[in-house]
Amino acid sequence: MAPTADFIEWFTHAGGYISPSAELREETHGLGLFATKAIAPDARLISTPFKLAITPALASASIEAVTGVAGASLTWPEGSEHAGEKWNERMLAAAYIGLHWVYADKGGEAPAALAHYPYIRALPPAADLTTPLFFSAEERQLLAGTNLAGAVADREREWGTESAVLRAVLKEDGLTWERYLAVATYLSSRAFPSHLLTLPDGQAQAPSTDAESYPVLLPGLDLLNHTRGQPILWLSSRIAGPGPDGTPIEAISFVAPAAIETGAEIFNNYGAKSNEALLLGYGFVLDANPDDTVVLRLGTGALPPDAKARLDAKGLDAVERFAVGRDGELPKQLLEVVRAMLGEDEHEHDHSDDEDDEHACYEAEEKGLNLELDVLGMLGQMIEDKLAKLKAGGVPGADAKVRPEVARLVKVYRDGQEAILTAALDKLGERVDRIEGLIDESPGCGCGC
Repeated sequence: MAPTADFIEWFTHAGGYISPSAELREETHGLGLFATKAIAPDARLISTPFKLAITPALASASIEAVTGVAGASLTWPEGSEHAGEKWNERMLAAAYIGLHWVYADKGGEAPAALAHYPYIRALPPAADLTTPLFFSAEERQLLAGTNLAGAVADREREWGTESAVLRAVLKEDGLTWERYLAVATYLSSRAFPSHLLTLPDGQAQAPSTDAESYPVLLPGLDLLNHTRGQPILWLSSRIAGPGPDGTPIEAISFVAPAAIETGAEIFNNYGAKSNEALLLGYGFVLDANPDDTVVLRLGTGALPPDAKARLDAKGLDAVERFAVGRDGELPKQLLEVVRAMLGEDEHEHDHSDDEDDEHACYEAEEKGLNLELDVLGMLGQMIEDKLAKLKAGGVPGADAKVRPEVARLVKVYRDGQEAILTAALDKLGERVDRIEGLIDESPGCGCGC
């Protein structure tokens, strides 16, 4: 049986539901759900029983049942980076799913605790995953000069360390780095927040987001692809179970918030995300993404004590990351941080005792305008340097082997970064012109000095 058909049989047998007005179809971008006839608003499209969710609790219990390693022992070993800490959700999911592959390699009957084979066989193979950790070395060169280049290296180090811990604790060489990477990518691209697995008062309603949430895999619901701005409605409820008596089971359902035309794909909405976040976590980008950003971080080095004191007094953090959007407007807090870094302590030129002193007032105004020019100059230089680095990087060698789709993804990402940085420089230039105009128009000090 084909993986998709096998999955649907397993899914529906367990109580999963797919609308009879929809069908799974393989398209160029992968598997998707499409309307076979017009669907009215509020119609239930797909439901996943809670019991099919891959959660940390299920993973931990299954790992113990299969390997004999108690859930309490699924911790980082002594001498490791996080010695004594519990495994995170990603590590538990990778071990649980990875053990399915390990036992498939061995042949024969798998342990009953490994209950998600049809789902795992229906997941896209590693060869179809297009997040940057699946880029070749030559393809990664396309990211040179971008924030993403460093983020990919950081993620690879973090996940690689976690992968090694799994093998060390479970004593299972079949839990390879390649398999860990695949599961970690499924989790980053397909997971849902665990708060969906709640059933307040047993009534069908949107789940609460008050409780602390963590990523879980929900087979069936993750069939839906993403489109921006798509209204979505998730309902936790009891639905008719698969047995002859239809005993209700707990499930999370995706409900059509609006009418869907025949032949249209049924989409999920992952929320407003930049192309950097989409490429790193999901492996796709959006052309001219209106939610795109460039993240700026100040290279503060060792701040002088007086500058650090000014930042602390204002509750500002110099190492914070600041996102600049398509309009190029710099975040107000970024400007505040740089003002505090470059400014003088207020008490050094405190003229509050003589508010009628025209010279003091003029001097304060002039210093304020000049400080603003210094702030804009520092930020402008930082952005110019970042833009130059971006433009200089990402050029593949003459003989580089780069997949066309990867080249397209990176080009869309880089073009967006360049457009935002250029817009930011334009905005800074406009502000500099306005401030210089104010200085030129200033009548000077009225005291005649």
